[in-house]
Amino acid sequence: MKSNTFNYSLLAVGVAAVMGVSTGANAATPDAAVTAGAAPINNVATASYSVAGVSQPSVTSNTVTVNVSETANFALTSTVDDGSIGDDIAINQTATPGGTTTFTHNLTNTGNVTDTYTINTTGNNSSLVTADPNYPLGTAPVTFTIVQADGTPLTTAQINALNGQAQTGTLTNGGTIRLQPGTRANLSYEAATPDNRNGNDKGVGTLTATSTFFTANNAPDATLVNENQTIVRLPTFKIVKTATSTVDLTVANPQIAYSIVVTNATTDYSAAATDIVIRDVLPVGLSLPNGTASDVTVTGGAGTATISTVGTRQAIDVAVANLAVGASRTITFTVNVDKDQFKSANSSVTNNAEVYDKFVGPVSPLPANPVLGTDYDILDSTDSKIDVTRIPDDAGEGNGAGVDTAGVTNFTRRAVVLDEPTTREIAPASGTTGQATQTTTITNNGQDAEGTDANPLTFTIADGGLNPAVRPVIGPVSVTYTPPGGGAAVITTIQPTVANGNTYTLNTTTLPGGIAPGGVLAINYKVSSGNVTTPATVADAAAVGSKEETIVTLTPAGTNPPAATTVTDTTNVRGLDLVKTQALDETCSGTVAASTFVQDAINAKPDQCVIYRIQATNTSSAALGFSLTDLTISDLLSNFSTGADLVAGSPATSATTNSIAGIASTTSTEVLGTNYTLVPQGVGTLTFRIKIKNAR
Repeated sequence: MKSNTFNYSLLAVGVAAVMGVSTGANAATPDAAVTAGAAPINNVATASYSVAGVSQPSVTSNTVTVNVSETANFALTSTVDDGSIGDDIAINQTATPGGTTTFTHNLTNTGNVTDTYTINTTGNNSSLVTADPNYPLGTAPVTFTIVQADGTPLTTAQINALNGQAQTGTLTNGGTIRLQPGTRANLSYEAATPDNRNGNDKGVGTLTATSTFFTANNAPDATLVNENQTIVRLPTFKIVKTATSTVDLTVANPQIAYSIVVTNATTDYSAAATDIVIRDVLPVGLSLPNGTASDVTVTGGAGTATISTVGTRQAIDVAVANLAVGASRTITFTVNVDKDQFKSANSSVTNNAEVYDKFVGPVSPLPANPVLGTDYDILDSTDSKIDVTRIPDDAGEGNGAGVDTAGVTNFTRRAVVLDEPTTREIAPASGTTGQATQTTTITNNGQDAEGTDANPLTFTIADGGLNPAVRPVIGPVSVTYTPPGGGAAVITTIQPTVANGNTYTLNTTTLPGGIAPGGVLAINYKVSSGNVTTPATVADAAAVGSKEETIVTLTPAGTNPPAATTVTDTTNVRGLDLVKTQALDETCSGTVAASTFVQDAINAKPDQCVIYRIQATNTSSAALGFSLTDLTISDLLSNFSTGADLVAGSPATSATTNSIAGIASTTSTEVLGTNYTLVPQGVGTLTFRIKIKNAR
């Protein structure tokens, strides 16, 4: 504690004035010493003598007077080196919850009389206390040792003059100590910090000395005060845990790479962390490849890793002997992922890290289920719900000095497949009403929604280029979404990404909600043939029996997309197949064996007959085909009238059971079979006979 009168120099006084140091009773010495006058000492000498054996009159000397002056003064100073000016206040002394902080002081008798002093320790209940504390330090016993004022041991004479005063000892609050002039008492006491205090909490108390001499003479400043301040210093841990952000569960051996960086953050109340343990209890479904400490790497300083089990989960403990303020440790490791544990949609795993610390003593080894107050006093976790950080709220999650982040990994299991290629049939000229509808189905066999903004899908519908008369229709396509579990189907129209293009994107805008896991989306696109605007244009029609291929490519995007896949759909051109055969009817009976009908040339004689058979077949298949309507089969009389005559009554029509026969008729110019409707694979037949003319 500094002296009120400073007694240093004018410069020191100036500095004190600038710093605003108090000059009240909270000082090293009183404002003024106390002097008390005792009764004067008067001394007169007398002498007697004889001359020649005769006694002479006695002689008295003059009187001399000694005036006695008793001067009392004392100083009380703090010996704690806290960097402050003066010695009356000890500031920012380190404290820990439940611990004690030692304060040392010197009480010096600077007067010329022996004085007795009453010693007290108090909480922050003194009006002279300058701090705004969070808690009082309270009272405590004071130990003392008496030495000379300069700190050297007492002389033998001083020891002999103690006169019952012990040279060392302990004073309870309110105890007294007697000091000879030129001696001092080295005082020490331990101020307790309650165990419920947190980092940056400040405590204040005082040590006072009251002079008996000052009190007896009613002098001011009989009590000198030293102010003692503590600050709770604790580590502030900042935990930054990073993890592989997304893991594709379709790979053979999915893994997550983790990094844990623990920093002892720098604050106004920081303290080094000693004998701490950094723990990571791996979530269910994660495991170290070897299950040993060799899987773990510690950098940035020393750290010893051990592997244990907490329930069914592996735990990584890294013991760190010392983590200085501002220092960090980095722990890295990789874990294997059990794919069966993360099957649900939008699966993720959050891996937390924890730091355990004790106020006194080591944490390690840490049990499976640590107990607060036994195994640890401080617990900082990336899971803030279990924190016991013992630091101010705004230093933790509030302002970032000790903010923690966990390691979060999202899992993807994306599997979108296109169904097997499909085959459809089309007429040589489709127009718009006869276009074939090809359906390519996308099935979501994964666990993540597809066709969303996060996981968009793009598909293209491309012409195979085999048949210029058959091609996919560009423009909007209809899609049918069937949700998982057989919910009601939803039909919507998707526009191409570019007008009149053949590329389409499925996302949240075009397909709200996307394709849920187990959902199915059918792409229904049209294929046309011939001249769509003028189907009857024969030059543009596709040949019956020809085909075209359409290539549908699905390209997933977003996070961990699967590879693009394609299917090739086929469109076969089907229609009317017309075959004319003939058979020789030598007797003109009208009956011949079916096997005698041929397409080759035959030899006939005059007056013999030839039976013509014209067969119209619908070549479309029973499963995929279409009916042929308004079919008319005709044969011009001019084709044979020069050399033969039509046998009256011979034209006839017939049909397979799945066809509808038309009405046979003849005109002056042709033989007709009209108004046929041929269902897929149906056959309609027109037969008639001619008789070879006899030129004789």
